[in-house]
Amino acid sequence: MSDAGAIRAGYTFPGPSLELGALVADDEADSATPIRIPLSLLNRHGLVAGTTGTGKTKTIQVIAEQPVDQGVPVFLADIKGDVSGMVATGESPFP
Repeated sequence: MSDAGAIRAGYTFPGPSLELGALVADDEADSATPIRIPLSLLNRHGLVAGTTGTGKTKTIQVIAEQPVDQGVPVFLADIKGDVSGMVATGESPFP
């Protein structure tokens, strides 16, 4: 199995998942090797870090939008207001 094949197998999950992008090898994106995270793992902690302009806000948007699209509520603490355009009023689970 090639390196891309092994990576593809490692990011293939049954059930709903988040699409984060694709494998990049030798500065080329390999769209046949998507990088995914199962929705069932979203109850873990995560960290998105980097210097200015590296795509942290866009990464958070991609990670936050997909579960919402699949009916999973998301709480996002946004101190600077970078993703405030994504806000939608929630519904109370209590009558």
